Amino acid sequence: MLVATLCLAACSRSDPVVVSGDPVPQGMGAINLEQGWSASIQEKSWFTTFGSRLMPYEWFLALEQPHASAPFRDLRHMAAFGLLNAGPSMLNPDGLPVGFTQDTDPNGKRWVGLGCAACHTGQVMIDAQAVRLDGGQSLFDFQRFEDSVIKALSATVSDDDKFARFANALNVAETEQISLRNALVARAQKMRNVQRTNQTPVPYGPGRLDAFGQIFNAVGVQFLESPANRHVPDAPVSFPVLWSAPHLDLVQWNGSAPNAGPGPLFQNVTTALAVFGELEITGHNAKLGYPSSVHFDNLGRIQEWLYALKSPRWPKDLLEQPEAKSVKRGEQVYAQHCESCHAITDRDDPKRKVKVALTPVDVVGTDARMVNNFLEATAASGRFEGQKLAVFAGPTLERRAQSIDLVVHAATGATLRHPLKAARAAAQGYHKVYKDQIDQHPDYYKARSLDGIWASAPYLHNGSVPTLADLLLTPDERPTRFPISHHFDATRVGLNTGITSDAQFDTALPGNSNAGHVFGTELPPPSKTDLLNFLKTL
Repeated sequence: MLVATLCLAACSRSDPVVVSGDPVPQGMGAINLEQGWSASIQEKSWFTTFGSRLMPYEWFLALEQPHASAPFRDLRHMAAFGLLNAGPSMLNPDGLPVGFTQDTDPNGKRWVGLGCAACHTGQVMIDAQAVRLDGGQSLFDFQRFEDSVIKALSATVSDDDKFARFANALNVAETEQISLRNALVARAQKMRNVQRTNQTPVPYGPGRLDAFGQIFNAVGVQFLESPANRHVPDAPVSFPVLWSAPHLDLVQWNGSAPNAGPGPLFQNVTTALAVFGELEITGHNAKLGYPSSVHFDNLGRIQEWLYALKSPRWPKDLLEQPEAKSVKRGEQVYAQHCESCHAITDRDDPKRKVKVALTPVDVVGTDARMVNNFLEATAASGRFEGQKLAVFAGPTLERRAQSIDLVVHAATGATLRHPLKAARAAAQGYHKVYKDQIDQHPDYYKARSLDGIWASAPYLHNGSVPTLADLLLTPDERPTRFPISHHFDATRVGLNTGITSDAQFDTALPGNSNAGHVFGTELPPPSKTDLLNFLKTL
């Protein structure tokens, strides 16, 4: 807590906090809202690596689009994946999109990867004005991006002209070009294998990912080298907003991860392994730790920055302020119908602690696929068999175990490889929160505080409801199909469903149900209007 307090104090003196209306550097006209970060912390949060390794950094700079000679990193091409422009800066000298990081491995090779900000930096269009939302839900289409990268690598191998331009850009001598081509083949094949492992019948689309399903496959299939452990990751959820998340007692949509003690460290290690991370198990003793690409030096810093992040306020300079009397009435409606699950929190209190409410799936009634997949996922323990869950503590892993237990063991092993760095990261990222016991059977969804809820569309864990006004309708009245875009609807509060977009959300597809959460649907229209106006102020 002292570290975060000192950081905030320092920001107020020599590194002033970004204020609403400040332009996003190289953001193509986008503006910031005040969220407690300075410009330097914002830049660090966008481009700091946690250990993701997509491909060698120089490869990415030289890579061309699959069916064109234009650079893969062309701004318009990257924007098609839902990525946000940032432009060149000290930490991003080549002007890659928000969330692209570079890291150097022990052998001195530079890698490009994805960081937190790729999925957790949002943007809304209020009329013609783009507004950047740090910690918000991005519209990054992970599957589409991954597929295009694989096709670009494969095209570079198969097209002699492409390969010649690629090799020339890297200044690779002709005598070394066979090795370069072989390395391209190996990287493309590795990524294709991961893609096939995570193949799903329903595309995730922008702003969603089955994070648990993919980390279960990363550990069970990729790291343990056991194809039979594959699970279909068919329960995509929205990228959650990160403001206030470090202040909660539990995180993840099903409330399965505690924030007390070293919880955030292990969550960040898991994320790093899941997002193009690397882990070596074969030939290594768990008690000495598993070698990995996790960048422990940065994990504590990242958690510290997120702890200081505030939710975005309703932008009064761009949008009409809700009528005060209506807001007052809406506050009373909220207290009666919403606050028992969604606690009110003061976004300006740096020491706030927030306890979430856990609502059983059969009570909340929303799509149960994510919860059920988590509970039912098991896998062969392979080389982990006979090891303790947390390496030195916990039950012994049997021949077959819960997939989440294998993930916990892998993350613990990666952490033990660097005990001093991990301890330092845990201490730096430590903050007081309410303590909660780990539930071994989390069959519920988490209800968090609603600060910044206006900027968190689409709604429900799977992003199946476009606006707050639609969430106050009965499930059979809610839209069954709607466009996904950055365009904002200030009246209904959420996505503007009146625009045209190639990205469409279809609630009829498996995992996409918009049922459930009928709380407040019985309110009369005037009370719903008042409630919406109050929600705009949170």
